[in-house]
Amino acid sequence: MTTILNALPKQLTKWAAEKGADHAINHWDELATLPLAERHKRIMWAHREDVTSKSVRGTRIHALGDRLAHGEDVKVPDDLRGPVEAYARFLDRWEIATVATETPIAHATYGYAGTADLWGSVGRLGVASALIDLKSGKGVYDEVALQLAGYRYAELWQPDGPDSERALPAVEDVFVAHIGTDDVRLIPVEVTPEMFRGFLYVFEVHKLLERLKDERPLGDAFVWEDYS
Repeated sequence: MTTILNALPKQLTKWAAEKGADHAINHWDELATLPLAERHKRIMWAHREDVTSKSVRGTRIHALGDRLAHGEDVKVPDDLRGPVEAYARFLDRWEIATVATETPIAHATYGYAGTADLWGSVGRLGVASALIDLKSGKGVYDEVALQLAGYRYAELWQPDGPDSERALPAVEDVFVAHIGTDDVRLIPVEVTPEMFRGFLYVFEVHKLLERLKDERPLGDAFVWEDYS
């Protein structure tokens, strides 16, 4: 799923430039001691270090949240205490009863697969069957609807491990749980059959881009002198 959605254009140029500038300012003295080529490399790839750091943090929050969703007691590191405690309050506040977490899903007809974060009920809203995606980044973006359409309209899931494969049940409502430093927002997401069709269009673009990598359609440039 993540690989498929990489076919979408990302509006990250300004963000990457800002991260490079921030790194240069915050590490000015350290960078001044490095050769120019190394200095250039450090500034140029500063945004990747930021992404990696946030990805690791998000993975840790998700893992602890998964255990909380199953009613386990967890020992929370100090640097994650705020978001994890917020997630625990979120589960209680919205009366979320977990059915399955970190669940593999697949669509055999269209040939894609992924892992959905949380399936369950939301008692406070009277929703008996919900799909909830956990996000711990800075924001929640509209294209998440395409990702969740791929999950919602998949054919198969494995709620209890590899030997539990069966048809994916119907989903009543879809949400994003946006995990902040000390609060979690529950955001409804409109995921319709039309949105699923949009996801399939993106999937086709992804497959075309992958095929182009293998077929290498660009030939050698013509040499003008040969045709003059």
